[in-house]
Amino acid sequence: MDALDLKERIIDDDKVRLILEELGMHSIESNSRYYSCGMPDGDNQNSTIIYRDNLNVDAYTRNIKDAYGNSDIISLVSYVNEAYFSDSLKWICDVCGYDYYEKQKPKSKLATWARDMMRIKNREKESVDEHLEPIDEEILNYYGLYVTDLFKNDGIGYHTQEEFELGYDIESNMIAMPIRDELGNLVGIKGRLNSEVVKPHENKYIYLHPCAKTKILYGLDKAKHNILKQKEVIVLEAEKSVQQLWDKGVKNAVAIGGHKLSKTQVKKLTLLGVRIVIAYDKGVEIGRDGLVDKNFYTNEFDKFMKNQELYCIYDTKGLLKDKESPSDNFDNWNKLYETKRKVRG
Repeated sequence: MDALDLKERIIDDDKVRLILEELGMHSIESNSRYYSCGMPDGDNQNSTIIYRDNLNVDAYTRNIKDAYGNSDIISLVSYVNEAYFSDSLKWICDVCGYDYYEKQKPKSKLATWARDMMRIKNREKESVDEHLEPIDEEILNYYGLYVTDLFKNDGIGYHTQEEFELGYDIESNMIAMPIRDELGNLVGIKGRLNSEVVKPHENKYIYLHPCAKTKILYGLDKAKHNILKQKEVIVLEAEKSVQQLWDKGVKNAVAIGGHKLSKTQVKKLTLLGVRIVIAYDKGVEIGRDGLVDKNFYTNEFDKFMKNQELYCIYDTKGLLKDKESPSDNFDNWNKLYETKRKVRG
């Protein structure tokens, strides 16, 4: 359930008071326009105003705005609980008895249009057919736990392979990589061919259990604590790259599972409220036709707000081979990270 759907449902079901009570707000009063209350650790009984019609919040004694400048009931929960955006959505859903993964059904075509217009205004509309939902954890029993020299030779030790719950699919000869969302729930399984050589008729990667990949930052469930502690998130292309850095003690990285950031991924990165380091594979700006997209990186940077502190790792010294990730060789990683460029913020 996204933020717009959740707020709409809170309003319809009149759940604001329940949320404020569970949040520990005190001196809760209401009228036809708004709720007033005090912060859990504050003395002012009217320090916080929550408006009934849109759930926007005026917090007179605290700055509860998120990275986008929103001050609403979700950012209030994030502030009080010291929680990440998605954790706050889940917390509200649990308090209200909602299913976090439920796909909200529009009440009418007019409601659908109005919601889409709001998302376009907020630059949130994309991949509406992709719905993120958890799958049964029991599926992992089929693949078991499996470690492979293929990954070990790529800089991912056996212990790290176990930490990331790698398994094996006998039928397809694929290494199975569980995909979890930022809450830690299993939402898909990606397979990597268990062979150094990929023949023309073979797929190097396939989804053994598909997921809404544009809505996932792989590794965020594990890395979230370190990201917030270090105030930095490293953004890589491939899931294996996250595992490579994790193995070397760099535990603040996530992967987008592709070559370009989706709007949902940008939002999730932005709401972490930390500096962002883009570290894509060498030659990512070269298309399948062999032509260089000179605006590739600029277009990626422009997906973020102008005040977002943003860095980029780009190989100008010929350290990497074509299509090689900066994480493939840790000595190269250290050199490239030390010379990362600030591009905005």
